[in-house]
Amino acid sequence: MITIEERKIVEDEFYRTTKQNPQYSLAAYKLIYNLVHRIAPDSFAGHSVSDNLSPDELSAAFSQLLPLAFEYAAENDNSLQYTTGQLAAYFGVSTTTINNWLRDKRIIYPGMDDKPSFKQARIPDTAIYKSTNGQETVIREVIREYECKKAAEPRYNEVERMKGLVQTLLAFESKYNGTYEEAEARLGDPSSSEDWTWTRDADEWRYVIREIADER
Repeated sequence: MITIEERKIVEDEFYRTTKQNPQYSLAAYKLIYNLVHRIAPDSFAGHSVSDNLSPDELSAAFSQLLPLAFEYAAENDNSLQYTTGQLAAYFGVSTTTINNWLRDKRIIYPGMDDKPSFKQARIPDTAIYKSTNGQETVIREVIREYECKKAAEPRYNEVERMKGLVQTLLAFESKYNGTYEEAEARLGDPSSSEDWTWTRDADEWRYVIREIADER
């Protein structure tokens, strides 16, 4: 797996070396260029390698090449895929938030622009998450951190967590006078509703139902 930290190290080293050792940088550029071109010949349509690139031109060429190299490396990294609901659990947010992040390109992955909707999206764990301060993290790292924290939690916390889930479920059933299915039949699909309270509550309600079902 190529982490964001490793990617930044590689990028910084290439840009630093471009100025300090142009001959080495040009040779490295040719090597990576030929590898990427062999994997995806259409990626550099209209481009060619020149032996007369200035340091600035070489730096600009690297800025085009390296993202492609990392992208194809990630595609061959045996990635797992997750639904928006699963990612919501890992991040500790709602499914609606995950959908918003996808639309706002705060979660990005190859091929996402080809999807008309993210409702049935399958997001690879090699996707990149961008925080509000611009920091980038591979989704796989978020999942790994979540699973490590969950494994370290004492078992009694799971009992308390289940109690909390059940209490939340009962609170929603009391608020909407029935089960989730009955509420949806009366109020309609929450994803297309103009009632933001129903949309928010329904999203959390579904999450609680899934969590309780997974624990049984």
